[in-house]
Amino acid sequence: MKRNGFTLAEILITLGIIGLVAAMTMPVLFNKTQNKELQTAFLKTYSELNQLALLFAAEKGVTIPEYTASENNGISASDANLIFSYYKGSTALTTSGQGSMDDDGNFIAFYDIHYLNGKNYSGGGNSSGANSSFLCDNTGFRNNQSGAILILNDAPRPGENGPVICVDINGKKRPNRYGVDYFMFIFTVDGKVLPVGQEHKNNPSSCTSGSGICGNFNNIGSQYCSTTSTNISQNTSCAYYALTNTHPTKKGKDYWNDFLGEVYHR
Repeated sequence: MKRNGFTLAEILITLGIIGLVAAMTMPVLFNKTQNKELQTAFLKTYSELNQLALLFAAEKGVTIPEYTASENNGISASDANLIFSYYKGSTALTTSGQGSMDDDGNFIAFYDIHYLNGKNYSGGGNSSGANSSFLCDNTGFRNNQSGAILILNDAPRPGENGPVICVDINGKKRPNRYGVDYFMFIFTVDGKVLPVGQEHKNNPSSCTSGSGICGNFNNIGSQYCSTTSTNISQNTSCAYYALTNTHPTKKGKDYWNDFLGEVYHR
């Protein structure tokens, strides 16, 4: 007698296989979608920063590094406010990049930030007696109409690029990881913005200390976009690879899918 249809066991086995395949493919599809959104936000941020730099130079007659240059670390509040005034829709979120203290004297960061490898980065004490969880910490945090969060670091020395601007391209939305949604850029003396990690003849070179712009922002090479290190200076140059969409260490691989795929699966 010819049998039609499937047994319950066969149906359950088939459904199990379908479920297994879905469980394996859905995270990959989700990550690819998320990565594409992050790449789009990154490129938009890069474009907006360059527009800001060009407009500033056109109106002031000098570039941002020329205007803000100082022999001392730090950037004045007036200079920072002027720069951010060229960012359409920029509003202040905090008055300081150093976080705050609760009633018991415990440090409270503006929000949690993580190394590229996903471990929490707690920052540390600094000369002002404060504690920052962010490498850029010389101004208050700002946001813009795109939803990004921005903060500036130290003013450059005369003739050199700077300041560095750190951008969380999707705001407080997770993952809040260096090299994934948190990147660093630098204003140049020729009126542009470059990703930290890209060579330029006016990158800081007169560094005699590990503080300020000398501390973490003049690093070139794939070792400064490390998926394993908990030395924060080795997470500072990922923006260069993100912009060029190249894997830091593997030829022929890209950044937004191949490299970040490795990051997510560590």
